[in-house]
Amino acid sequence: MKISSWILLLGLFVLLGCSKEEQAPLPPLKKIEVPEGVVGFYSGRLPCDNCKGNVVKVELKEDSSVVFISNIVRGSTPDSVETDTLSGRFTFDGDKLSMELSEGKVRYRFQQGSYGSLALLTGAGTVYKDQDGFKAELIRIYINPLRKTASADTSKIADTALTKETDTPKVADTSRVQGEN
Repeated sequence: MKISSWILLLGLFVLLGCSKEEQAPLPPLKKIEVPEGVVGFYSGRLPCDNCKGNVVKVELKEDSSVVFISNIVRGSTPDSVETDTLSGRFTFDGDKLSMELSEGKVRYRFQQGSYGSLALLTGAGTVYKDQDGFKAELIRIYINPLRKTASADTSKIADTALTKETDTPKVADTSRVQGEN
């Protein structure tokens, strides 16, 4: 009788252990709104000669001006990174973006891709791919618009513009904003 009780108990555990617990479906995600146009912040890697990497940050502004920060890595130590900040203008026609930096001395041409990314184009107009088949792309960085907070001190808000000195946001004085007393 003890053996049959144990077999019955073991069978019950097997049946309960095999029961399938269904998980509730995940809630739907909010749709991401991709801003129109090309104005905004971008980051990525571009090819370079005689270096280990060229990491760039680009700001395309409403007035068609460009701030282009390039960090060229020559070696494996922190002092082997050269930072160069260039400025210039851009034009956008269809899905092609052209940049002229340093009074036309440096030129880049990009093709707009999915989700606003910019793929580097070769002189022949094809998308550049490295020896491993990867595109040289600048990925668009989406930021939320600046909003005032309900805190007691609303005299300063963060301005997310890139600066030459640091990559940290600079603080703008908004004490003279219209509509404030």
